[in-house]
Amino acid sequence: MLQFNCFPGGKKNVVTFSYDDGSANDARLVELFNRYGVKGTFHLNGKKYLDKTPEELEKIRKLYEGHEIACHTMQHGFLNRMPYVSMINEIFEDRKVLEKIAGYPVTGMSYPSGGVDERAVKALEACGIVYSRTVHGADTMIELPENFLKWQPSCHHRTAMKIVPKFLEGLDSPWPKKILYIWGHSHEFRTEEDWAYMEGIVSSLAGSDKIWYATNIEIYNYAVAQRNLQISADESMVYNPSSIPVWVERDKSEIIKIEAGQTVRI
Repeated sequence: MLQFNCFPGGKKNVVTFSYDDGSANDARLVELFNRYGVKGTFHLNGKKYLDKTPEELEKIRKLYEGHEIACHTMQHGFLNRMPYVSMINEIFEDRKVLEKIAGYPVTGMSYPSGGVDERAVKALEACGIVYSRTVHGADTMIELPENFLKWQPSCHHRTAMKIVPKFLEGLDSPWPKKILYIWGHSHEFRTEEDWAYMEGIVSSLAGSDKIWYATNIEIYNYAVAQRNLQISADESMVYNPSSIPVWVERDKSEIIKIEAGQTVRI
């Protein structure tokens, strides 16, 4: 029996951070993430960058280097209150602006103010968005979503310390993989006490060889590669058609790595 119970390196736990709106505080938050070796996804509104010079755009690219730049629509409107034409323009134009900054395809997103309905999901699909985060965290660890365009986080950072201890206590658990997905806005950090609280969250989660620290798009790409493995009927052969290595668990005891483009006999 094969199960998708592990992330890169055979790890069964993942931590990811997701921050919206692109405020001036992002620079300090990125520095905090870099200092502790964790990764974040930053969802930006393209309208803020239309009048920037090439030199200013390069500084923005370097700021988020090592993390992920993702969409948040051009003007932060409620997608579930727009006609299709406005949704398409808000998403697609945001992609165009952010891709000039990032230097790579920007295919991730978060819903401004959590405004999502089935029409918005269809618009995202039409614009080439592969995942989008809601704001409806349940204050618990999460599994990989069945539909990445309705990706619910674990929690907002203001309630994260309710579940961080439980997450850390379960790092050695044999049970299926767990994701701690924390979201927020860096402009919410207004005092040094706010920053100290956030550093407490990050520092408590950092430095574990049992955790994969990933951006949102890295999690999405890995999940897709894992789900696209081609497995023989008797489960004795596994072919990985993707460009990244994938790990699976056999019989709840053995972790197996399948390299990109490789067929493994097990």
